[in-house]
Amino acid sequence: MAFNGRFVLNIAHYASRLGVDLDRLVELSGHSMAYLEKEDATIQNQAYNSVIETAVAESCDPFFGLHVGESQNLSAVGLILQISQSSETVKQALHYCCEFANLGCSALPLTLVEEQNHYKVRMKADSLWLEQSPIAVRHTAEGVLCFSIREFHSLTREKHQAIAVHLPWKRPKDDISEYSRILGCPVLFNQAEIALLLQKKHVEDKVITSDHALLQILVAHAHAKSAQIEQLSGFSAAVKQSVISLIKPAFPSIEQVAHHLNLSLRTLQRRLKEEGYTFKKLIDELRKDFAFSYLKRPDLSITEIAFLLDYADTSAFSRSFKRWTGQSPISYRSGLPQ
Repeated sequence: MAFNGRFVLNIAHYASRLGVDLDRLVELSGHSMAYLEKEDATIQNQAYNSVIETAVAESCDPFFGLHVGESQNLSAVGLILQISQSSETVKQALHYCCEFANLGCSALPLTLVEEQNHYKVRMKADSLWLEQSPIAVRHTAEGVLCFSIREFHSLTREKHQAIAVHLPWKRPKDDISEYSRILGCPVLFNQAEIALLLQKKHVEDKVITSDHALLQILVAHAHAKSAQIEQLSGFSAAVKQSVISLIKPAFPSIEQVAHHLNLSLRTLQRRLKEEGYTFKKLIDELRKDFAFSYLKRPDLSITEIAFLLDYADTSAFSRSFKRWTGQSPISYRSGLPQ
């Protein structure tokens, strides 16, 4: 999973307006301000999670993601906005927004789905990311939803509202009128997915700023940028996603993963080797990522975590964890903020 540096920097700048230390957020990203300002800058998910979790906690804003989406200038998405405004119809614009969503956040892919009475922009959070940081997922998704609605308003010249927004998390204890104010439509919690529902006739509207020639140039550039991001993610990222989808809770064998990806065992091993990986190393990295997530949950015992990570016993898990961090799982958990 990778997140665009400018996307992260915009979030950090907004948090600083709420009193959060900007330099600290930049430091948590693992990069310099100058690096994050580059067009092709990316940061990995653990660093991104730290930035969001710190920004939410220290701003004391329960609607942080919504407020980020509300505060950002539409031009902040740059290429995607240009493509939207050059599209022939709102539907085409939304299609390209979904196709190139990875230019901002590859961990929250978007899909435009046509249903009987409406169109739906569906967002599906990466499963590992959701395990690692539900806070980062929630605030990122709500920010993207807010931004998507604002872009829809822009494309339809402020004429139309969304039908509804669906969110899979529980209704917050806070007053939720802020959702209605910012999103301008009914918000339903405890739903099966993250989704934005739009009326068909509004999605099929023409875009008055459409420019076919310019659109072709911009789309070609976006395809090139998207390919670069996928290349950075690499084959190993696809293998990790396959492993995650096959965990039950035992980790799958390399043969099962090869079959899932429709590859021969030899091809899978060769392509992993090209990226400096072995299957064993990849599983070890996934166990490490999941371990950090599980240890944040006080409802899980060390024994249960060892079982979920497919270790024979707790001592085997403890040995691995000490190799990763230099400390035991118990020591690491005791140092986590309460």
